[in-house]
Amino acid sequence: MKQAKVNFNLNEFLEKLRDRSQQRSAPGKGLSIWILALVTLAAMFVYFFFTLPSLSPQGSALYSFLAGGIVLFTALRLLLGRPRPSLKTLRTTALIVIVLFVFPILMTFLSSPVFHAKSYAQLIDVQPGVFAEDIQRITVSQIPIVDRETAGIIGEKQMGAIAELVSQFEIDANYAQVNIKGKPIRVSPIKYYDIIKYISNFRDGLQYYVSVDMTNQEGDLVKLENPIMYSSSDFLMRNIHRKIRFQYPFLLLGETNFELDDEGEAFYVTPILTKRIFFFGGLDAKGAIITNAHTGESVAYDTKDVPEWVDRVYPSEMIMNQLDMRGRYQGGFLNSLIGQKNVTQTTEGYNYISLDTDIYQVTGVTSVRADTSNLGFYYINLRTKETKFYSVPSATELSAMASAKGAVQEKNYTPTFPVLLNLGGEPVYFMSLKDAAKVAKLYALVDAVDFTKVTVEDTVSDLMRVYASENPTDLGEEVGNFIEKRITIKEIHEVVIDGNTLYYFLVREDLDVYSVFAKDVGSVFAFAKPGDSFAITGMLSEGEVKVHSIEK
Repeated sequence: MKQAKVNFNLNEFLEKLRDRSQQRSAPGKGLSIWILALVTLAAMFVYFFFTLPSLSPQGSALYSFLAGGIVLFTALRLLLGRPRPSLKTLRTTALIVIVLFVFPILMTFLSSPVFHAKSYAQLIDVQPGVFAEDIQRITVSQIPIVDRETAGIIGEKQMGAIAELVSQFEIDANYAQVNIKGKPIRVSPIKYYDIIKYISNFRDGLQYYVSVDMTNQEGDLVKLENPIMYSSSDFLMRNIHRKIRFQYPFLLLGETNFELDDEGEAFYVTPILTKRIFFFGGLDAKGAIITNAHTGESVAYDTKDVPEWVDRVYPSEMIMNQLDMRGRYQGGFLNSLIGQKNVTQTTEGYNYISLDTDIYQVTGVTSVRADTSNLGFYYINLRTKETKFYSVPSATELSAMASAKGAVQEKNYTPTFPVLLNLGGEPVYFMSLKDAAKVAKLYALVDAVDFTKVTVEDTVSDLMRVYASENPTDLGEEVGNFIEKRITIKEIHEVVIDGNTLYYFLVREDLDVYSVFAKDVGSVFAFAKPGDSFAITGMLSEGEVKVHSIEK
């Protein structure tokens, strides 16, 4: 059977297209080229308004956007124009469109690791670290026990606190993790339920956001002093993505995150991206746009100038990709395919931990040939991109999750993705075990080096105490002195040290001295007086209890 030959001649195609156009047109009738140009520009504006493509030369969207506009303009000239385009014009147009489609494909190939393997391996600078020395030993009150899924469930329950909100708004699913006063918190603004609710409420803006404390599963519906007027659920020019794109049409932008500054003002943080390798390769962040959620005003910063209250500048998935490129191509492109000497990859998944005022992304690293164990861990500061590798041979996160689940297999609980902690200088996986309702019921510690060592308890404080009793040389002093109890104030004094208000108080239950900074407890303790009762957590050291948290 003979195969049919397909012969395509561009010139013949264009000639036929022009002839048909002329046959359909009435002599002397048609729209001028200027009117058709205005129609084309209007159509391109509408497309830009709704799809918000980047007009950066480093983004492929620009070339398809221009090609689409040229094709539309040419089609309108053929159908409605006066005079019709000449054959030479059609040929030139076809050539330009082909170039606009081929150019990004060619540049992407020329920017690939095939030609720039070493550059890809150097996208992220990784320094060696000493785990026991570098990673702080966080207190029990700082350990995150809530993941994004559980935070969403807790957040939904907060909407019922104000009846008039339930029928008008819902909670945005973002739930970004931020660091507030050294504690990991997930925050997410409310959003308009639908376009009808938007029309009814847009003049007042969004006055609340949901805050979920990741250390104790407590949620709160917080009212903003200045409501959110720009949001992802808004329409037209108050949509935050459209607002930022129209302010910066020629920049490559990353995912916009909701954050709060030190005064509790709502902002959006959007990474500014760039391609560092040749023309289309090596995606990286070079700055961030900070947008006031109330006024819509934006300021673009270089990465080195971003304010310290910002938690996320570098997108997590981009960081994971850069780490994988580093592990894959540090020995060259051919080595990544043949031999694969010292080729590594990140493990499946990552988590976050709050250290000082920053959020760190934590992920394991394993060999591409043996992914049953970790070679160590990466800690990446998401504001500065400072990255360290800790060489700690250990079980993978998935192996640790399986061990924790197996320890309580009769309950059929699901473990959260683990957080790596420094307990007594040793790496230990911490995770919550959730029931079918996605509520944390148990908590587990799994030795990262020997994942058969599993400790499971009902509360985090009990978990730490049991772990401390089993590892007295490691944690006896650090965790054994953790205090969690209800106290009644006997005497209280307020002092100011270096501009910071500090409360010292005695309690009826013991003879220890208690202290806490006002900034760490907020208004809950501002008007405390003798006889008031509070639930506290803290650490006892030499007769003084340094309080971490206070609740009424």
